Amino acid sequence: MKKTILLIIGLLLFLCGFWIGSTPFQSNSNPDEEIDTETDMEKAINESYPIYRVAGGLPKPDDKYRYLVDRWYGFRFRTTGSSCTDVDRNIDIEQNKKTDSIVTRRVGKNWMLKFERTVDSLYIIDTLITNIARNDPSVKKLIELKSFKASEKLYPSYNCYPTTNKFIKVVSIQWQGGIYNDSTEVSYMRIVIDINQKKVIKIEDTEIKANWLAE
Repeated sequence: MKKTILLIIGLLLFLCGFWIGSTPFQSNSNPDEEIDTETDMEKAINESYPIYRVAGGLPKPDDKYRYLVDRWYGFRFRTTGSSCTDVDRNIDIEQNKKTDSIVTRRVGKNWMLKFERTVDSLYIIDTLITNIARNDPSVKKLIELKSFKASEKLYPSYNCYPTTNKFIKVVSIQWQGGIYNDSTEVSYMRIVIDINQKKVIKIEDTEIKANWLAE
C-alpha cells in the first residue's frame, strides 16, 4: 500500500515538473507595455515641446538662433524641404495649428512675433561682438601672422558664445592649413569681449598638430 502511495506521489511530482518545464518563462515586464511606455514618453516630450514647421529655403544667417531660442518658448522649430511648385508639401498644417494653440496659452497671442524679435536681438548682438573681434588690430595682426606662414589662403570662422557674465562674450576663431598633407596645423583663438566697453579684453591663441589620416 505504501509503495503504491509513494508511486502515485512520485508520478504526480514528475508530471508537475514536466508541466513547469514546458511552460514558457514570462518576465514581469511586458514588451508591449514597454513600447507603450516609450510611446507615452515621446508623446509627453511632443506635448512639452510641440513642433512648428516652416517651408525650407535658402539658409539665413540667423537660422541657428531659431534652434537655440525655440525651447525658451516651449516648442521645437523645424524647417522642411521645399520645391518651386509646392512649398507646403511637407508641412503638417494641423500640427502647426496645435502647436500655435499650445504656445499661445503659454506665451501669449503674439508668441511668434516675440520669438522672432528674440532671434533678431541675439543675432544683432552676436554679429556686433563678432565684428569687434574681426576688426580688433591685435586679432588681425595674429591672423595675418599665422596666415603668412600658411601656404594657402586661410578662411577663419567666427563663433560667438555666452558666458556666466551677461556683459562678457567669447568669440572663438578657427582655421586650418595644409589640408593636403598628412598632418595639419589647426589654429584656435579665443577672444574675450566686454559688451559694455565694446572692446577685446583678452586674447588666447594656440595651435595643435592633427593627423587627419589617423582618425
